[in-house]
Amino acid sequence: MPGDGRPRVLILGGGFAGVGAAQKLKKAEADVVLVDRHDYHTFQPLLYQLASGLLEDTAVGHSLRDLLSRHENTVIHKAGVTGIDLEQKVVNFDEISPVSYDYLVFGLGAVVNFFGTAGAPDHAFPMYTLPHAMHLKDHLLERWEAADRDPGLIEDGALNIVVVGGGPTGVETAGAMAELYRGDLAKDYPGVEPEDARVILVEAGPELFGMFKPKLRDYAEKALTERDVEVRTGTAVASVTPTRVTLKSGDELKAHTLVWGAGLQGNPLVQSLGIELERGNRIGVGPDLTLPDHPEVYVVGDVAAITDAKTEHVLPQLGSVALQSGEHAGESIARRIAGEEPQPFKYKDKGTMATIGRGAAVVQMLGGKTMTGVKAQAAWGAVHLALLPTNEDRAKAVVDWAGATVTHQRAGRITVEHS
Repeated sequence: MPGDGRPRVLILGGGFAGVGAAQKLKKAEADVVLVDRHDYHTFQPLLYQLASGLLEDTAVGHSLRDLLSRHENTVIHKAGVTGIDLEQKVVNFDEISPVSYDYLVFGLGAVVNFFGTAGAPDHAFPMYTLPHAMHLKDHLLERWEAADRDPGLIEDGALNIVVVGGGPTGVETAGAMAELYRGDLAKDYPGVEPEDARVILVEAGPELFGMFKPKLRDYAEKALTERDVEVRTGTAVASVTPTRVTLKSGDELKAHTLVWGAGLQGNPLVQSLGIELERGNRIGVGPDLTLPDHPEVYVVGDVAAITDAKTEHVLPQLGSVALQSGEHAGESIARRIAGEEPQPFKYKDKGTMATIGRGAAVVQMLGGKTMTGVKAQAAWGAVHLALLPTNEDRAKAVVDWAGATVTHQRAGRITVEHS
């Protein structure tokens, strides 16, 4: 029970990293306190499937208390972090009293980086949190309903979507939105012609999927084009208003929706820690994931700049990196409490992958082997199912995916208004 003099492990953040750390501390002789500003864990890689109606919110968000209900040494609080005193080993919160710690797991994640794009913070739709995905889904349905009532809005771009970012988030979102548009919504609103609802993917670099081999980039662009996604590379967004997207090329696009999947930066709280930060406001860590000069502090997940010992490159902000780094931090703390030596972090790369649409995906393994199509989508599904936190979540996802594959229908096409 808390208060018996055992070391206290404070985990900040209930994402992949925080949950991974807590799960590895289940049997540790410690009092574990996990604090997150939400009472749920978000499965971020599937947010675009929630936004496009393929999955329900309960398949993407899961109660933290439910996830850790069998951890007798763990308590969970819902609160936001307001400050961290590394010297005094105390964290301040907005809705609960300060909490001191013997070990700290810093897994507060990242926030969207709009790169100074005018109007984007106010009018773009990011894809990083559960509310983001829900907001986008409701907005899209509202625009289709508005256009159904007033067809004149179609000419003004009410149904057009611009997706920013040619990485996995942008490509997966564009593919999912195109299938939603060409499939379910086309049936729901038969008066709308296909050319009246455009999906445009904008990437500042010369090609999509810069992290993949050229043949996979070509495959992805072809698969998007087959789904009527307009791909524009070599240009960036200059400004955004509620109804227009202006590109740096000078083109103005009529679009009432801009989905932002172009980048992240570390949680703003890192700027108050008085430490040197890496690119993207990320915290550089040692081989064991501890903060330099603070061996009791582990920095994990999207906020951490973790250098892969094999490639000597900073690992990307992926769910698999976050989960493995969190698990490593939990294991290391448990070992130290037990009087054992912790080990350096070794990332197990299961390949880079993305799904573009039904029956279309790409996988690039560490050794260079690649897959496309149905096989790649099956591999993508297997890896993402393994990341889901519970068997119940896996079952929900399998049922929803299987149903969408067989019936080509998405269940989440309703809007629930809050009075």
